[in-house]
Amino acid sequence: MRYAVILLALTAVAVSSCSQCGGQEELIKAVDAEKMNLMAEKNRTDSLYQQTLRQVDEMMSVLAALEAEEGILKTMGPERGESAADFRRRMEDIARRMNEKTAMIRKQAEEIQRLKGKLAETERKLAAVSQKADSLARLVSEQQQEIIALRQQLAISRKTIDSLKAKLAEKDQIINSKVKELNTAYYIIGKRDDLMNKGVIDKQGQVLFFGGRIAVKQNFDLKDFTRIDITAMKEFSIPAPKDRTTLVSNHDTDTYELVPNGENQCMLKILDEKAFWKNAKYLVVMTE
Repeated sequence: MRYAVILLALTAVAVSSCSQCGGQEELIKAVDAEKMNLMAEKNRTDSLYQQTLRQVDEMMSVLAALEAEEGILKTMGPERGESAADFRRRMEDIARRMNEKTAMIRKQAEEIQRLKGKLAETERKLAAVSQKADSLARLVSEQQQEIIALRQQLAISRKTIDSLKAKLAEKDQIINSKVKELNTAYYIIGKRDDLMNKGVIDKQGQVLFFGGRIAVKQNFDLKDFTRIDITAMKEFSIPAPKDRTTLVSNHDTDTYELVPNGENQCMLKILDEKAFWKNAKYLVVMTE
């Protein structure tokens, strides 16, 4: 409403000034054009503000839901009487929901970046409108107060944009931190005895030193693991032949492959990044 009042006053001033100067029709047209430009940019900016804030609020809501899922996953253990298969299905269901929320976060982050680009473009257009308003102020010098009022409104708009940019920068840090956390995994490669001594694996289902299978312990310390970015780390060099290498952690076999890599070595190649890490964000490779 304040913009409309200012623009109407600007139009009236220009008409009056032009009448006194013998009717400068071109100046009237210029004032009308700048009035339309200013209203259009103001409406576009207001819309972008609302879209961006809504997008950020939606992302924060999804982040909160994801943190809740992570809290559940960290405290999960087999229910009384629950089979290992049922427990695994329950973990996979939560992991699936977490992956869905991760995808939503990434999509919303991309949308926020797109909106920020539009805001920057709008800011440039507002600066151009400000320059033209300065030119009109010089032409209609006797009514300079009205032009100054318009410039003050533009300054307020810039402050609003700066405030929004500060809020976006603050929430960008939260989003980037969460995305980095979601893309973080840990891995360790070692011989069976070394991994057992470090408390990473043990033999489960063993009766009187017979039978059983090697599995990752439920509670292990990550101090001996290497931290990685799963979007950048797609291959792992293993100092053992393929037939003497075993992935102890839970990863679907169709998401990776082990290939020879020189004498007494092999390479673990991840074929499907999201599917490979969906069950666990840690990789345990045992060599013999």
